[in-house]
Amino acid sequence: MRIGVLISGALALLFCIYLFSDRGGIGELQQARQRVQSLRADIQRLQAENARLRAEVESAKRSTFAVERIAREDLGMSKKGEIVYMLPKTR
Repeated sequence: MRIGVLISGALALLFCIYLFSDRGGIGELQQARQRVQSLRADIQRLQAENARLRAEVESAKRSTFAVERIAREDLGMSKKGEIVYMLPKTR
């Protein structure tokens, strides 16, 4: 009987050590939760960026001003007869 209790106690102790170690159990669960949290933050950031880009596309569809702004700022284009001053981009 005592041997059974002793073996059960030793097995319980080994299980607890494994459960709280980094290689299994709780440590692995915490890493998985951190990864999920990081992925959720990435999803929120990308959804906000998608919304901004959709709004920019809709604005370009509705307004020639938006198309001109994009052509000037992003592509460095100008109207005939305009003088464009290009400043170096800051780092």
